Amino acid sequence: MKSISRRSFAAAAASAMLALTLAGCASGTSSSSAAASSQAASSASAASSAAATMVKDMNGDDVLAAGSAKNVLTVNSVATQMVLMVGGEDAAATVGQGFQYGDDSLNKKMFPGLGDRKTFTRDDATVENVAAVNPGLVLIDVPDTVTALRGAGIPTAFLSVTSPETIIQAIEIVGDSLGGDAATVAADYADYYNGVLSEMSAKSKNVADADKPRVIYLRNETKTIGAGSMPDNWITTLGGINVGAELGAKGGAGSDVTTEAIIGADPDVIICENPDLLATITTDAQYANMTAVKNGAVYQAPLGTAVWSMGTAEAPLMVYWASQYINPDLYQGIDVDQKTTEFFKQFYGYDLSKAELDTIFHR
Repeated sequence: MKSISRRSFAAAAASAMLALTLAGCASGTSSSSAAASSQAASSASAASSAAATMVKDMNGDDVLAAGSAKNVLTVNSVATQMVLMVGGEDAAATVGQGFQYGDDSLNKKMFPGLGDRKTFTRDDATVENVAAVNPGLVLIDVPDTVTALRGAGIPTAFLSVTSPETIIQAIEIVGDSLGGDAATVAADYADYYNGVLSEMSAKSKNVADADKPRVIYLRNETKTIGAGSMPDNWITTLGGINVGAELGAKGGAGSDVTTEAIIGADPDVIICENPDLLATITTDAQYANMTAVKNGAVYQAPLGTAVWSMGTAEAPLMVYWASQYINPDLYQGIDVDQKTTEFFKQFYGYDLSKAELDTIFHR
């Protein structure tokens, strides 16, 4: 997937060649004809360039000219995280619902200047409320709100993250809208994430089905996630079988199954979304005979600026972390602390401490 900035370069080059060709053809005509030809060429070039540099949202709609946004209004924590990754504090017009910014949070340490930003939810994103913030761009996954805000002249992009491809696309939309260094960071991120998926899937592609560990990702005691989801992606990329898909879970946010079904599925590995769930699975007697519990293979997903296991910008790191518990023999030698430190330095410009790494990994 190419960034807008790369496409713009090609379009600009083509426009320049067109202008030169038209100018050359006009050299033998009268001065008035030459002027008319030059004006036509200039108009054609300008129109081509403008069309090529429009940022499109996930529905393919033109939203705004590349590089024209100064800040971005977000209504959920994942989108906020993406804005901060490519543009920093100045680019965040708001913080989205669920964005963790307590006194001891990593986000507050990394972005101490966000204390004056309003927290926005999907319901808060009315025309009146958004206009009061005056953002350069709004990111939201509610079609009716997109229509209403656009009708009021507010640049608004439909954005919904459900896969690695849409994570990359979302970050490119933000980067291209802000332009400059933000677009460069977004393009580098796309290369990084695609590289991680390619590297890790290459090592697991020859694992026989009979040898694949059975893994379940639990959001709570009865909610798991099926095929076509972010957990499904990192489980299968690493050569595992997603038990949630076997149980018929639907949707990117997951769906409910029974406790009896989870126990009966008897996965080899359990990854929990939160510490309370981890404590329940590892201490409640009803789970004691599960293979994962007996083998000590129950883990909590890491939490950086957001939880890694779902559709967040730190999703590439989840692949590295989970590799140590899903087919670990295939992925020996991966230093997850080092990968995490390098990622935060490259994409956030932040140096993680040892204590912060321990917190991310719940040590």
